[in-house]
Amino acid sequence: MPMKLSVISITYNNLEGLKKTLDLFLQHPNSAIELVVVDGGSKDQTAAYLAEQKGIQQWVSEPDKGIYNAMNKGLQMAKGEYVWFLNAGDYVEQWASVEQLLTAIATAPDAIYAETMMVDAQGKHLGIRSQYSTQVLPKQLTWQSLRMGMTVCHQSFVIKRSLALPYNETYRYVADIDWMISCLKTCQTIHLLPGILANFTVDGFSSTHRNNSNKERYKVLQKHYGFLPNLLAHVGIVARKMLSK
Repeated sequence: MPMKLSVISITYNNLEGLKKTLDLFLQHPNSAIELVVVDGGSKDQTAAYLAEQKGIQQWVSEPDKGIYNAMNKGLQMAKGEYVWFLNAGDYVEQWASVEQLLTAIATAPDAIYAETMMVDAQGKHLGIRSQYSTQVLPKQLTWQSLRMGMTVCHQSFVIKRSLALPYNETYRYVADIDWMISCLKTCQTIHLLPGILANFTVDGFSSTHRNNSNKERYKVLQKHYGFLPNLLAHVGIVARKMLSK
């Protein structure tokens, strides 16, 4: 029996984005993959759509306390041995990428990561993460790799459910960074998947609250890496952005 992967999608009033996320999986039903959807009680037709899709194993449509509360719901609902967050609007272009991921999962690493394609709301490619943010994807990912920020998008990060900690809901904007660093501290074997795994739509929640996100990220990184190392890292971040213009 192949190891089961839970694909968790969080959505709110974004039916078209959710369809974009799920369509590839619904077109390729696979007994190794569980689809889990957490809808925050959308006012559109999301609940009706979910009820129609027999390929979605678990879903709920009810009010929540925000994005990270919803993501924690998804973690609690998931039954797969691995979890993969692909929220509404984020998607995989080629089924071959999913097959490659399942092959890597069969070797039972603690976590798997890959490159991400950044896209706009219309799906236009803006460049891979390493080009778009000037942060090169590390060849060997550890919790120390994120001291300069999110070098790996959570859309292209898959981890054993037994090692996936709850999101810290006291963070409103960048709990995903805190979550990934905390999770990586629990991992021993981390596998780099060649190529692009997922597409990330850049007009997401943290992207549209940039100033608040930056302030919160500073606090998160200081918690994990210490005051002086974090200060020096952010000097480097600012310098890098200035040089890239």
